[in-house]
Amino acid sequence: MGISIKRAETEALARQVADATGESLTEAIHQALVEKVARLSEPYALSEAEEATKQAFFAELDARPILDPRDWREIEAELYDEHGQPIG
Repeated sequence: MGISIKRAETEALARQVADATGESLTEAIHQALVEKVARLSEPYALSEAEEATKQAFFAELDARPILDPRDWREIEAELYDEHGQPIG
């Protein structure tokens, strides 16, 4: 079964990868897709600095006083009707 690449830039990139790796065009495209699928299936991990920034952000939020103790559903019910349209 064949596919047709309709975007010239995509074809040029595929040919560039094939030339650089010595693979056939089909194999270069296949390997690129295999690598992409592998990256997409890996869980995203934050760096230590990103994790520390995230933790500091949530600690700051947790330290704020609760001004409205109602559940989000109660607040939402006050703002929107049964069809999801804003009230008022």
